Amino acid sequence: MDARTSGQRLSDEAARRRRELREEQARHEDTRLLLHNANRLLLQVALCDRLADPRDFELIVGVDRAVDDRGAIVWARVEVLVEVLLQERPHLAAPVDDAPWRRGSTALKWMAAGS
Repeated sequence: MDARTSGQRLSDEAARRRRELREEQARHEDTRLLLHNANRLLLQVALCDRLADPRDFELIVGVDRAVDDRGAIVWARVEVLVEVLLQERPHLAAPVDDAPWRRGSTALKWMAAGS
């Protein structure tokens, strides 16, 4: 027979559940950071034909303003945010390129075709 009291068993169970919760919260935070970094890089690729330095979007606007509650990029929102940014700071615009293709748009189409 188990010598532990009911209270001890409940205390042990509560401690185990708290530990599991902390571990799950750590995994969630890791996933959130990975998604943020993936979104940051994807935005840099997408905006390389719009901004001279696509990192300016993150520095000035912020990646978090371009995503929904689940962390997915809202491309229509990105478009509006970039338009406003370029209206306020036209010197951040990418130089006009004579290339027949747009780097960011082409990269996004290529990635979407692979999914």
